[in-house]
Amino acid sequence: MIDLILRTSLERGCIISIIYQDGKGNITKRNIKVYSIIDDKIKAYCYLRKEVRVFYKNNILAADLYRERRLA
Repeated sequence: MIDLILRTSLERGCIISIIYQDGKGNITKRNIKVYSIIDDKIKAYCYLRKEVRVFYKNNILAADLYRERRLA
């Protein structure tokens, strides 16, 4: 399922939300837009860090299409 979400972002240019575990074991939620997928490396714009980053597919714990929060 994660592969499908990543490909959707790449093909449609849409933002997705991921739960990511870095090399030190820290877990963060990121909103990203995928620019390329090469083997297990995902090059994407990270809205948290406000720059292009490389993510490793094996470190993505969950992924879903981004849903903007609306205030009630």
